[in-house]
Amino acid sequence: MHKIKVPKILFLALSIASFYKKSFYNTNDLAALANKYKKDLVRQRVDKKDYKYLDDTNFGGLRGNFSTLLTWKGFVRRGTSIVNRCSVGKDGRLVNAICNCEIILDPKDLTANTGNDRLANLLETEAWLLNVREGQAHIKVMLERNPKLPLVRDSDNFAKVSVVKTPKDQYFIRAIVNNFAKDDVLEYSILNLWEGKKLKKKNLHLLIVIPAKDNPWGEIYAIKNEDLFIHKPLLLQINLTSKECTDKSGNVYELHSLQDAIEKFSTGDENITARLSYRWSELKNRDAIIEIDFGEKKEDEFSVFLNKFLNWQKKFQIDGKDVVDMNVSSSGGPDVTLVYSGGTTQKIELEHNWKNFLDHKHYLDNAWSDVWLFAEEKWNENIILKLFKELREIHRNRIPDVFLCVDNDERKAYRAIWEENRFEEVGLKF
Repeated sequence: MHKIKVPKILFLALSIASFYKKSFYNTNDLAALANKYKKDLVRQRVDKKDYKYLDDTNFGGLRGNFSTLLTWKGFVRRGTSIVNRCSVGKDGRLVNAICNCEIILDPKDLTANTGNDRLANLLETEAWLLNVREGQAHIKVMLERNPKLPLVRDSDNFAKVSVVKTPKDQYFIRAIVNNFAKDDVLEYSILNLWEGKKLKKKNLHLLIVIPAKDNPWGEIYAIKNEDLFIHKPLLLQINLTSKECTDKSGNVYELHSLQDAIEKFSTGDENITARLSYRWSELKNRDAIIEIDFGEKKEDEFSVFLNKFLNWQKKFQIDGKDVVDMNVSSSGGPDVTLVYSGGTTQKIELEHNWKNFLDHKHYLDNAWSDVWLFAEEKWNENIILKLFKELREIHRNRIPDVFLCVDNDERKAYRAIWEENRFEEVGLKF
């Protein structure tokens, strides 16, 4: 058994995440849940009615603590507002494990206990990432410890934001470590570059800090904002081996050394035309998806899948493999996970129609990599090719290649042979 000491904010997030019944949540949602269900871990300042924070710190509110912990996943529309959507960890596995009792929390010593090696590794990774984010957030401390680094804080123009400038008047803002996209690929959020009016004030470039195992400030790189303005990505991914930087659409961005950036990058007063034409609201609208009631969606779509496709039998054979169990997601991520007799698994997303997969923008999230897709829609090869083939070339394995359906009362599964514009039937046995 693994007994893992976890940071209090991670312990708190895990202890309340199972209470949340919607598909998306953010710092405000978790703060409300924490104060409702875990008053033993949260206390309230008497001088500020709505200022709540963990009892082990005198600095920063609870929402700030959660923002350092959570992985940013995108935007969601709530009524007329567009808000952040986040996850505890890079996908729903930790929350699912809590709900399925694969992880048991012990409040006496703030430990997470599990017999699963992979879950233990995920917990340790999240604790390490939290330490990295906290360490990188204290940029003032880092600069004091490294006086030879040619950067200083610009507290005059950016009193509450960690913007730094060089002796040649170039301005930089730090990308936020988000999570691992793969074992050797680290993802960064660059919302803080685009949001608000910071770019209107100064011509900000991006700092990318690749942490070392024991040093949050391992290696410092920079990206020109002129390169970022072309596609305006919200997330960037860095291959830790090759140091290649890409966005989710595969566009490549050059990483410059800090010294190279000081020699070549534009100053804080340049790029006025691009900065004037830029609109933060347009970026949010571009990537926002619509929130729906998670409990209703899961119950409805899973009932359709269980009734029409499985005929209420959870054990069957597909693609020559015996399905012995099935797990239903209780948080963000694909709806269903098939468990094969050999112990391997397969994720399936459930939708009412094929296009819903694209409407929900699942193809922008690595949690849906290698997923299969079931839809309550008649099979039509031409529709599938029209909807998915072009996106498959861009987003690769985040676009499904196996499609399940009920066609003329027959349960069918098809595998796409994209390069030949055709499909082959996948074996099913019930």
